[in-house]
This record gives sequence, structure tokens and C-alpha cells, in this order.
Amino acid sequence: MPNRTIYVADADVPLFEKAQSLVGGNLSAAIAEALRRFVREREQQVSGFEEVTVKLGKNVHSYKRFQGRRLASGRMLEEDGTREVSYRIYQTPKNNLAVYVSNTPNWNYWTDRKKRPGKNTPVNWDSEEWSDVDWSRWSGNDSEYRLEIFASLEELEHNVPDELYETVARILRGNNDKGVEVLDI
Repeated sequence: MPNRTIYVADADVPLFEKAQSLVGGNLSAAIAEALRRFVREREQQVSGFEEVTVKLGKNVHSYKRFQGRRLASGRMLEEDGTREVSYRIYQTPKNNLAVYVSNTPNWNYWTDRKKRPGKNTPVNWDSEEWSDVDWSRWSGNDSEYRLEIFASLEELEHNVPDELYETVARILRGNNDKGVEVLDI
């Protein structure tokens, strides 16, 4: 087994001693583990990957972190216009596709009501027009955040809107640099 000499600054000696005690006396194993992690993180950064932290859940939230590079994002409204679904699609270092989905109330729906016909003033809150609104969907606790992982582009296809899928497919199948489509113009 080859030997390597490492010179340690006096100020760093306590750190090395603590690392050695945490790994049961084998400082070489601690250094090798730290170097593997360092090399992996730097290679991912050079390849355009970054640390991504997302909030998950509906009423109770947790957080997840992963390495990814964003390929595409988009927002769509549900058919009735009361909800907004946002998508962020990332490629991971293991070539999985991570889709972060946030399904939230579309606050523009509630604030951008049509004016009453024939008048120049907005609808009053006591107007009957507001009685047809499903107020149960208005709650601020009605946001949902998900992270879905797909192993291939084919798996992704029927799980995101068509336009978003086509954008990701074009990026992955074309010449791109770090998830960005490069134009030769």
C-alpha cells in the first residue's frame, strides 16, 4: 500500500484528531471518505449540478435535498382556474428525472374577478356572483408539494404536461451544455 505524507497546519490538528477518533483511529479512512465526497461534489458542480432543497407535504412539511440540474419548468392552471400547478424538472447525477410539483391556490383567480356587466366598478363582496365560488379550495393550507422520480424520459412522458415533456425531451436528445439548449446562430 503506497504511503502519502500530509502536512497539517497547527490550527487544523484538532480537526484531524477529532476525525480520527470518530472513525475509530483510522485517519486514512476518514481522509479517503472526505476526498471521495469532495471529488464527487466538484465533478457534479462542473457538470452543472447543484444542491436542490425542496419542501414536501400538504399540511405537514418536510424537506429533501438532492443534486440536480434544472432542465425545464412551467406553470399550468387547472381547468376551473382555481389551482396553479408548477413543475420543475431536474436531471440527477444518476440520470433520473426529478419532478418537483407544487399545487397551490391560484390567488389571481380570487383577486381578478370580472367586473359586473354594464358597470365600471368591481363586483361587491356581497354580490351573488361570489356565491358560486368553492371557498373550501381557498384555504392557505391547501398547498401540496411533491417530488416524483422517473428513471427514464419514457416514464416521464405521461406524468407532466405535453409541452413540458417535449421541452425536456428536446434538451436531453439534443446537444446541450448543462441542461441548456445551445443555439448555433
